[in-house]
Amino acid sequence: MKPSERPLPTGDCWCGCGAGTRTGSFFLPGHDRIAESAVISVEYGGVPEFLAEHGFGPGGKSARDEVERWRAAGGEVR
Repeated sequence: MKPSERPLPTGDCWCGCGAGTRTGSFFLPGHDRIAESAVISVEYGGVPEFLAEHGFGPGGKSARDEVERWRAAGGEVR
């Protein structure tokens, strides 16, 4: 998938559980967090490593400040 393309719901839960979802949904309730946690753990080792890899944390960017700037700018996906 190209960075400019948005994914579309397929009717299958994207966490990999194999369950179906409601029309327009990517996940069953709560399964987005399961998928997020799994990918961060497998790909980065944990949340601190994930944040550091992307320039966040002490001495780097502030996640709170960045999300506030994003919201103030309309919250559009980059």
